[in-house]
Amino acid sequence: MPRTERPLDSTDTELGAFATGLRELRDRAGTPSYRVLASRAHYSAATLSDAAGGKKLPSLAVTLAYVTACGGDPDEWEQRWRDIAAPPHPAGEAPYVGLEAFREEDADRFFGRERLTARLRELVGERAFVGVFGASGSGKSSLLRAGLLPHLDRALVLTPGVRPQDECAVRLAQATGDSPVVLHSELTDPAALGLFARRHELALVVDQFEEVFTLCGAEQRDWFVRALVQAPRVVIGVRADFYGHVGRHPELVEALDGAQLLVGPLTTDELRRAIVEPARRVGATVESALVTRLVADVAGQAAALPLVQHVLVETWHRRRGMTLSLTGYEEAGGVEHAIAHTAETVHDQLTDEQRQTARRIFLRLIALGEGTEDTKRRALRDDLDAEVLDRLANARLVTLTEQHAELTHEALIRSWPRLRDWIAEDREALRAHHRLTEAAAQWDGDRDLLYQGARLAQAAELDPASLTGPEREFLAASQAAGRRRVRQVRSVVAVLSVLVVLLAGTVVFAAVKAGEAARGRDAAIAGAAAAQARILMHQQSAMAKPVALAAYRVAPGDATRDLLLSTDAGARRTVLWFRPDAAVGFTEVNGRTALHGGSSSAPGFRLFDVETESPGPIGMLPAKPSALSADGRRAVVSAGDGVELVDLSDLARPRLLAKAPLALRNSIFTSGTGDVLAGVRDDGAGEGRPVVLRYDGTERLSEVPRRDVGPAAQLRLSRDGSTLAVLRTGTSTLEIASTTDGELRHVSEFNLHNSFTTPLGFSPDGRLLVLADSLNAQVEVWDVVDRAHPARRFVLRAPAAEISQVQFTPDSRRLAVGAERSVRVWDLAGEDAGHPIATFENFSFRISALGHQGRADDFLGLDGSTVFRMRTDVGKVIAEICAGPDAVLSDQDWAKYFPGLDRVPVC
Repeated sequence: MPRTERPLDSTDTELGAFATGLRELRDRAGTPSYRVLASRAHYSAATLSDAAGGKKLPSLAVTLAYVTACGGDPDEWEQRWRDIAAPPHPAGEAPYVGLEAFREEDADRFFGRERLTARLRELVGERAFVGVFGASGSGKSSLLRAGLLPHLDRALVLTPGVRPQDECAVRLAQATGDSPVVLHSELTDPAALGLFARRHELALVVDQFEEVFTLCGAEQRDWFVRALVQAPRVVIGVRADFYGHVGRHPELVEALDGAQLLVGPLTTDELRRAIVEPARRVGATVESALVTRLVADVAGQAAALPLVQHVLVETWHRRRGMTLSLTGYEEAGGVEHAIAHTAETVHDQLTDEQRQTARRIFLRLIALGEGTEDTKRRALRDDLDAEVLDRLANARLVTLTEQHAELTHEALIRSWPRLRDWIAEDREALRAHHRLTEAAAQWDGDRDLLYQGARLAQAAELDPASLTGPEREFLAASQAAGRRRVRQVRSVVAVLSVLVVLLAGTVVFAAVKAGEAARGRDAAIAGAAAAQARILMHQQSAMAKPVALAAYRVAPGDATRDLLLSTDAGARRTVLWFRPDAAVGFTEVNGRTALHGGSSSAPGFRLFDVETESPGPIGMLPAKPSALSADGRRAVVSAGDGVELVDLSDLARPRLLAKAPLALRNSIFTSGTGDVLAGVRDDGAGEGRPVVLRYDGTERLSEVPRRDVGPAAQLRLSRDGSTLAVLRTGTSTLEIASTTDGELRHVSEFNLHNSFTTPLGFSPDGRLLVLADSLNAQVEVWDVVDRAHPARRFVLRAPAAEISQVQFTPDSRRLAVGAERSVRVWDLAGEDAGHPIATFENFSFRISALGHQGRADDFLGLDGSTVFRMRTDVGKVIAEICAGPDAVLSDQDWAKYFPGLDRVPVC
């Protein structure tokens, strides 16, 4: 008796009707089993069953084999198949918005955020001032515009820009019909904004509020904050990594007390609605296989919404009939590559000259983060090439208003490698250019505002083609003033020379001042040379090291030290032969450091020996492990029906040791030897409970009984497997639990100062626990030797807010932290305990893995597909450079990078 088939998800779509027809054809043939059909069609029973499953469109060959086996008409079914599998339809508006935020008019296709929208409406009805916080790309703007605005009677929507007072005047004029000039004058008093809002019954909705910290000056920022807190109804949308900036304003802290909404990642159900419902609204179907794949690709990512929307637009253009398929999704490059694919396609269609113009446009639209992620910024359209700008806007990479242009979404910064490379290559020059743009905009002819010293030297190195007319005018005036100052100094020196003969005491004073001036000049010149060295790291790496060494010798300090170490790491990098796109990490394998990672283009999970100049594969696992033990001898694999512990002693023949029928979500962690495992398991009530498993040499993993340990959102396991750090679900409480004595039991707990602080890991000796405070861009190091009374030892300033990786040296004395494109190292046990001893910057991609190699002070970092070897011993780095043939700059190069400065010995 053949088994009953699973009901179809839908029969009123093209795909559902096609599957229904195949099933009816089988019924008319007497309902043979799929095993019988397989023998007739020469395809597997599973393949034929999937063909009538309604999840995806089968291939034409499978369709005809199925029809023939059931006695149907192949010609008729070939035509039916071709009617559905028509050529791709690039025309027609997609039911998805792509990279752009949902607007008020998109409310009818804004799915997945119904619960959050209801909560926001409730908050706005209760409180006069509401803050919506979330990571970049989490959907704050969409929530405000498509979720909230349709439910407000009258609202004034604005972004702060460089001058919030101007923005308010313009928006008020559009809403009221009053003169913007008159309004601007009246808005000089911050209280006037609230008066206008009351008079016209306007709610103020401020999107991208973080611009007051990235674009505004202090005076405009203070005006805007005072104006908003006095208005009758205000809603602000703020990126979560600027939460600490908001907290520096007491007025905002008071106004937001109890009135904050956090926009987290979309849940699995919310993602499914966001994917399926817009298509269903226009009569289209999304293959179940595509939904499953897309949910798996973005689950848990805070910035999933714009990525999902963009890749679905690209998949829509590659649809078959009215069906969005997994094949079309893969053709679009998947969620990780769809944005980059679109941007690269546009870039490839430009001429060489236009590509340079496009590069300048994109870099003008970037605001560099200072301890935070890089963000987008607006620029005047008149300052940008109109033809290229229109090309970028047509591809929806750039959004245009009447006067301004800006990136459509910051996801472009994260997802387009070429743009990240441009930013990394020109980072210091870009920072100098942005400062020049602001200075030129504020300059009113006052000589005191002109550039001089190091800033003038850096601005003079900028590409003239990238400057606007006002910027060139400001720079020319600064250079002219600089020449006048040189002439004046020479005159003063001549006068002083005469006075020196008469006043011996003045000689001493002048000598001291001259020394101070000389050191200041040296530091300025060294700083300018350092900026050039950073650019050379990507363009002429052989020249970067001697320039960095000379800058360090001219002006020894933390900045030039870090530059020298960064150039050394850049020169000692190794590019892998593949780009890892699965979870990656460093581990020990047979006493050597190895990198593990997988690639969608190559099945399996590979191990690479990174202690060689040309890392090659030294082994492969058939499936991606959830965790590897520190000694590299065991792997944990999440199987469909549980967790498996695999022996890697012989990499050529991995061996199953034990398994447990438990489905653990989130990350799984293992002790150093792999004898103890820890993870989070759903308890059926929407919460997760921590689970600890032990391997006792049998074929099963035994669960350690749990006592008095609360629900877990995240957890970390110590290297010896004896201690568990548990972040409680829905709270800011961190719990310390013990796994000794044969049970998992509560030991102590303490409150974290904000809900964005999360545990990152224990030191190898188990004495220290590292917590990441991404809101304030810092790392907390806690002493947990006395587990009943943990004590905070250090608060370390991270190089950026997006803290993702930590790595101790084997002796637990030094700690490296990876945050965005930077790595900072601290000594935790020496005389300068708690002070950074090195910062490595200028990486092209986000640091995705940290490890250690050889000496205790050497670290490894993975940037994209490149392994960097980072040394913190400055003396050793200098000695190695000086042992080479190109340590000393030629006279020509010295004059180029250190103009007007006498040579100093470097080796």
